Amino acid sequence: MIISLNKRWARTIVLFLALMAAPAIGMATALCADSLHVVTASDGARLFTATSTHAGLSVRQTFDDVRKIAAADGYVIAIEPDYSSPNPSMGIGKPPSPVPTLVQVQQPSGISFTSIVPPGNASKGVPERLCAMVGKFEAGRPAVPNQFEPAMTAETLEQSRTTIPVTKPVVNILKPDVPFDLAAAKAALEPGRSTIRGQVCGSWRGNLVLGSQPVLLYPVTPYLQQILALGKKAKRGKDQVVTDPDLVVARMEAKPNENGEFQFSRMKLGEYYLVTSISAVLGGSRDVYAGHVDTDYGSGNVYTSQNFSFGSDAGIERIVEVKKDGDTVKVTMQPHISAFNHSGLSGSILGCSKFGKKVSRGM
Repeated sequence: MIISLNKRWARTIVLFLALMAAPAIGMATALCADSLHVVTASDGARLFTATSTHAGLSVRQTFDDVRKIAAADGYVIAIEPDYSSPNPSMGIGKPPSPVPTLVQVQQPSGISFTSIVPPGNASKGVPERLCAMVGKFEAGRPAVPNQFEPAMTAETLEQSRTTIPVTKPVVNILKPDVPFDLAAAKAALEPGRSTIRGQVCGSWRGNLVLGSQPVLLYPVTPYLQQILALGKKAKRGKDQVVTDPDLVVARMEAKPNENGEFQFSRMKLGEYYLVTSISAVLGGSRDVYAGHVDTDYGSGNVYTSQNFSFGSDAGIERIVEVKKDGDTVKVTMQPHISAFNHSGLSGSILGCSKFGKKVSRGM
């Protein structure tokens, strides 16, 4: 998933990376590594975030504790916290590593640790170092009463007899049983002599929407095959497929033109996984019942025209194979064709043909 950062956050990262341009700790627990929140920014940077609590500590005490932990592990302070801010933050880094970490306090008692991997850099060891820092911070935090499981009193114990217990959803973590080979994936993207050319589109009630979102290409590796297989069998709300953060390092990206057309040139023989999305605001007019009238000449129902609009989006994925060196492989990227889908974008048996259709460009 590609997420655009807001301007304030982007400025913070740019400043932080600039400061870190001037002149591993212990293994983290599996629980922390599995619960890391990973976001890929629009420029390819990856943000790894672990969260904790500073309950029992003031904001200044919190940053003082983090400062001690960072100094003991060879980190330097790149950005001092602004205590006048409602959510003060502190930037730290460990030269010569280009990966900075932003520590931010959220009121009333939350704290986040975010390591920022610049575009094109591998993230090997980053989750472990981040989790180790969080683990040391939590180990030194004073004990506080459990805010999530308060002690049972006689009154609450009696109330529990007539209350349906709240069950917390259990999320199953699904991972491939083969490691991700970054070197092999990068090698599969080295220049060749073939071309993959395609077009992105979607159809709805005589409307043709041309794709505008980037098309991402990944080489099909044993690791990716298992990721796709796990994604198909994962149950929504119950299973979560966790991918290696370095998966986004070995990929290509093409921007469709005004006709939704894209191209990947100088490709090697092999299979490639293409993925994109398409979205649009759809709408039209419809007759709605306005009432019933009776006159000397008869009676009947009255209808009036009403305009309507709604947003629709769809994910699109394809696997293409370059079988012959120098060939041009053509592919149409469109949602699944379904005779029962009348509520949003779908595919068409005519593909991306404009014949007899009203054409627009997707968002």
